[in-house]
Amino acid sequence: MEAPPPIHVNVRRGLRWYVRMPLKLIILALVTTLVLFPDPRLLVRDIRHLSNLDAMIDARDPDLQKWVTDFHDRMTKLPSPASQPADVQRAAERYVYEHVPYQWDWVLYGSADYMPTVAEMFAFARQRPDGKVYEDCDGRAVMCASMLKALGFDSHIVSDLEHVWVETPDGRWMGPGMKPAVQSSTTGNRTSVRAAAENFPTALSFGVSVFPFSRELMIWAAVVLLSLHPRMSWKAALIGAALSLQGLLFVRCGVISKPDFRWLSESWPTKIGLVHIILGLSILWIASFRARRRPPLANGAVHAA
Repeated sequence: MEAPPPIHVNVRRGLRWYVRMPLKLIILALVTTLVLFPDPRLLVRDIRHLSNLDAMIDARDPDLQKWVTDFHDRMTKLPSPASQPADVQRAAERYVYEHVPYQWDWVLYGSADYMPTVAEMFAFARQRPDGKVYEDCDGRAVMCASMLKALGFDSHIVSDLEHVWVETPDGRWMGPGMKPAVQSSTTGNRTSVRAAAENFPTALSFGVSVFPFSRELMIWAAVVLLSLHPRMSWKAALIGAALSLQGLLFVRCGVISKPDFRWLSESWPTKIGLVHIILGLSILWIASFRARRRPPLANGAVHAA
């Protein structure tokens, strides 16, 4: 009895890597953009605003002038009016804290980040029942810098990637953060790459920890799905997905300054999380690469390893 003829499987090549990879990156970029900025118009405006922080300072806004007048009235009614520039600026800082309660951009604008102009802050306030201006650190910094400029002080906006504050020749206001990574001036922004790299783990952890977790899961799912291949090992897919998700959870831990781990720095959860994410995605990518080089089984089964 003759042996049955061998089964020949026609292996059809998919898209070439130089087409497939850019296509996946474009898909991931679109998903990430829509998750973080459901209204892309805000993203465009935010980029334009962030391109020159000092250009956001507006000391002539009519609504701001009302605040400046009220501030002057308050200062003149004090038993001992402030005479030193730093004292006046400290009082202006307290005034902004009082009149601009803190609120996340996601709640205010439905966007991961948005730095509004002074006019926009007052315009949004008029649309609210309580008529108040709500903002996070960048909006508060813009408002404070504008007030100080209207009071005659030389003010500039500074950021460390996590926080935004105001600096003048007399002091640092609105809760100065880490080492300045972006400093504004009359000629535009000046960026310190070294400071940005040093601040990145803490800034990343803060941003991830305060953003809605459900939205972050959408981005994580997109990355995992784009890394999968029909013929890859299900074990590798499971391990890679689990490791990357665990890494995301570590990054969300924020900054934990436990004495036992200070040798790793206060942002050690973020660094461990990034390692987990890289390991998880590496497993997915390697398994997917191997699956593409492996012919499909004749009966449609899935490779186990």
